[in-house]
Formats: sequence, C-alpha cells, structure tokens
Amino acid sequence: MTASQIFALAIDSRVLDYNPALSVRVPQRAPQSHRRALTSEEQQWIVEMSHRAQRAAMIMMYAGLRRGELIPLTWNDIDLKAKTISINKAVEMIKCKPVPKDMTKTPAGIRTIDIPQRLVDFLKTQTKDNILVCPAVAGNMFTESSWAAMWESYMIDLNFKYGNCIDKTGKRATSKFNSNGIVKTIPLITAHWLRHTFATLLYISGVDVLTAKDQLGHEDVKTTLQIYTHLDKTYKRKSMSKLDDYLNNASQMQVNGK
Repeated sequence: MTASQIFALAIDSRVLDYNPALSVRVPQRAPQSHRRALTSEEQQWIVEMSHRAQRAAMIMMYAGLRRGELIPLTWNDIDLKAKTISINKAVEMIKCKPVPKDMTKTPAGIRTIDIPQRLVDFLKTQTKDNILVCPAVAGNMFTESSWAAMWESYMIDLNFKYGNCIDKTGKRATSKFNSNGIVKTIPLITAHWLRHTFATLLYISGVDVLTAKDQLGHEDVKTTLQIYTHLDKTYKRKSMSKLDDYLNNASQMQVNGK
C-alpha cells in the first residue's frame, strides 16, 4: 500500500506513466498482519487533535466508513436529527483517481448507520462550505496522492503533539516544520484501524453480531463473527485477569489473618 502511494505521487509528478504496485498480488500463504483498534488514549488523540483530516478520522472511527465510502459522502447523506449516515455510493481508485460508482464494496454496503451522540456533536460544529463532507483542498474528491499528502500531514501533527517530539538528529524538535524532519514515534494510524475501532466499540458496548454486520456493511456475517471471535479472545483474557487479581487479594488477606 505504501509503495503504491509512492508510485502514485511519481505519476502525478510525471516521473512514471503507470503504477507497478497495482499489478502485485500477495501470495495466499504470505504472513498476515492483523489490524487493531485504537487504544482509549489514541482515540482521545483523534477527538482532541484539530486538523483538516480530523473530520474524516472521526467519521471512520465512530461510524466505521471505508475510505471509498467516505470520499464521496455528502452532507445530504447525514441526518443529525435522526443520528444517521446513509451509505449509498462509493468510489474506486482507478489509476490513482477516484471513480464514483453507485454500488459500495458489496451490496450490503448500502446501509444506514446509527451514529453516537459524540459524532453528532462534533459534526454540528463543522462548517458546510462544500457539498462533500470531506473534500480535498481544491474542493474536489480525494485522489490517492492528495489523500496520502493529507494523512502524512496528519500523522506528523499527531507525532509532534503526542510523540517524543525529536528530529532525525535526536534533538528536541521545536516545530513540526523542523528542517531535520520529525521522528514518528507513535504508530501509523490507518483508515483500516479506525474502522476496526468502530467494530470494537460496537462489541464492547454489547451490540449483537447481526446488528454489527449491518452497521459495518459486511456481506457475510462470517466476517463480523471473525472480528467478534478475535475480540472475545482479547477481552475475555482481560476479564480473567480480574479473577487473578481477586484470588491474589484473597490469598494476601489469608496471609494477613483477615
């Protein structure tokens, strides 16, 4: 994905005529990396950090939109009184340019998402100077390169505010525009991570798997079940740690004769 973004920038700069990364096929048996949800602290970074990418990040984190669903989203698709977002279109990146389509990733992607009050309150504060909810700087839909540029800027701002704030020489950075560059010490937060955070929040809040399937726009409940099963293992282990704490405290009380 990173290589594809680099080649996309090269195409925009007329260094290349095509993106060789688009022809790459990952072997089925290749090691897989699992996307993760943001921690509570990382979620708070998204809520607090003012940046032109914040609106996109908030919507993906609290409504679970895919990037291709977010880019063509219009204000007419959002009903703040009903607390819903209607997903009825998407874009596909073809030669690094957004190509609108009436269908989403799957037929199940056409859906109405119920959004939390926190996102409603945030969206009420946002200016509506474009029909698009998240337009590029020029006011049009994002291309691969314009999205990559915005997200890179966002990550630099997040690193400068919440990271160790050092430059590439090891000295403390006094500005995000430091000539030596900012060392990125916090993890790369991606659109996939934000969407997975929404799925995790649904799970933690007790939303059943069928409702979660509809909210996430999964075509098959098996996809949602895989996420919930993985979260079961993670959070049940945390729940069992409470038993360990209880037993340890009980043993200590017996030792003290209580």
